Amino acid sequence: MSAFTPRAGAPAIKVADVAYVRFARRDLARAERYFVDFGLHVSARTDKAIYLRGVLPQHHCVIVEHAEHDAFAALGLRAASAGDLRALAAAHATEVQAKAEPGGGELVRLSDPAGVAVEVVHGMQELAELPHREARVLNLPGRKPRRNAPQPAAPGPAEVFRLGHLVLQRQEFARNANWYVRNFGLIASDVECLPGTKEPLIAFLRCDRGADPADHHSVVIAFGPEDAYDHAAFETLDLDAVGLGAEWLQRQGWIKSWGVGRHILGSQIFCYHYDPSGFAVEHYADGDVFDAEVATRYHDGGVAGLYAWGPDLPKHFIDTGMSPRRLAKVVRGLRTREEFTLARLAAAKRAYSAKPRPWTGRRFRKPQPA
Repeated sequence: MSAFTPRAGAPAIKVADVAYVRFARRDLARAERYFVDFGLHVSARTDKAIYLRGVLPQHHCVIVEHAEHDAFAALGLRAASAGDLRALAAAHATEVQAKAEPGGGELVRLSDPAGVAVEVVHGMQELAELPHREARVLNLPGRKPRRNAPQPAAPGPAEVFRLGHLVLQRQEFARNANWYVRNFGLIASDVECLPGTKEPLIAFLRCDRGADPADHHSVVIAFGPEDAYDHAAFETLDLDAVGLGAEWLQRQGWIKSWGVGRHILGSQIFCYHYDPSGFAVEHYADGDVFDAEVATRYHDGGVAGLYAWGPDLPKHFIDTGMSPRRLAKVVRGLRTREEFTLARLAAAKRAYSAKPRPWTGRRFRKPQPA
């Protein structure tokens, strides 16, 4: 069984950031309505696809293509230079191609060990930054800078600035996590392990920008019963953007998954939602950033480490059930994947099925005066 290496001594390249996610959807119009309500803006469209951007200048951070079945289609990563793109192509005996769609640029197409498309891009078009509100001014004990000015609470979509990270579930954790580390120079900020055995299960991987801080994680690889997309997360401005954005989505009839709360690893204020096809997307704000010198930290895995505060974790958030479709994938994985074992799957299910808080479900009664 492969061992996980939290950083590579000589990676093929060091990517600068995540670039975009590519989705396949049967109903493009419905997907567009959702992502506009989510806080994105259409930057281009063709007969077969729509391209959506955030506030920042990047041409797009979400691509939705028409297809017969709803699916996650690809992850885009941004190379730091054209030279890096060519070095990556040479390392994989492939070619740099022109990105023949709105936004332009060049790319190298790869597949990760689970067969998912990874598109490494450089030179995409930049647009003018979109206008946005300023971050909230907070009154604190002993310091009250906001005077005669109530906090506004205007309803509307959250202002999404950019794609922040993507979480992928994999039957073979180490094989996949190592592939991302060795090819793209990612560094594990935090690693969750099986309690007792200390076997790594989840790696929060950040970009290596040297002394320039990077998000706590841009790609997360998590052990699971199948190879699957988990969620994509988009950065907003502040707590009010996360909270009001959630209110707006529900007002429009869309479904919230979990939040608002505060994560522990990465520290983000979060709220998770479901798009019309049932794929999870997240608004977040106030995440940690680390430079390349920060060492990897290791933790016992489990749901208690998911959040410092927030509503009770709903049962659907970590789906450990075995539908016929998932069971078929588990059986196939047990037969064909070296790292994927029934013992490991059972241990992970135990760790992530425990109640996150000891008081969850307890009934409280109002105290009566003596």
